[in-house]
Order: sequence, then structure tokens, then C-alpha cells
Amino acid sequence: MESYHVRKKRFGQIVLSLGVFLIFMAVFLTGIQSVSSVTEETEMENIEKAVVQSAVLCYGTEGAYPESLAYLKEHYGLHYNEEKYIVDYEIIAKNIRPQVRVVRLSGEGS
Repeated sequence: MESYHVRKKRFGQIVLSLGVFLIFMAVFLTGIQSVSSVTEETEMENIEKAVVQSAVLCYGTEGAYPESLAYLKEHYGLHYNEEKYIVDYEIIAKNIRPQVRVVRLSGEGS
């Protein structure tokens, strides 16, 4: 039969081990979240660059910036995840590069 002190010591070791494990899990999950955030920002920048490059290619080819994002999709092969991002494509004039902004849709898990 174990003495009270031996059981108390063993219980303390288990609690300490569990505490260290939980700390490591918290650090790990924080790291994953940070990487995910950076990846999402990079993806949004890449979408914006793709839209701008397609518009500039259209301008170089046709002599005017396209009037809509749909035109770039149809004629210049632009595509992105429309369920995850919204692209705000604001045309100013046919000879001025459009303003482009990418926004992540809220409530998207993943």
C-alpha cells in the first residue's frame, strides 16, 4: 500500500506534466495561427497582383483598361476563390489603372 506522501508526489508530477503539455500546445497553436494569417495575407496580395497584371496586359493589348472584372475573367483567364475573397475593381477611366482591393469574406472557416 502506498503512503499518502507517495501518492501526493505522484499526483503533483502528473499535474506538472499536464501543465507543461498544455503550455506546449498553446505555443504550438499560436504558431499555427500566425503562419495561417501570413499565408492568407500573401494569398490576398497575390490575387491583387494577378488582377492588376491582367488589367495591365489588357491595356497593353487593347489600349484601354477593362471596364469590369468579368472581362478579365472571360478574356484573360483571371480566376480566384470567389467563395473566400471579394475583389473590389474600381474603374476610374480607360487610360488610368483601376483601383483593386481584395477582401476576405467573413465567416469562412479555413
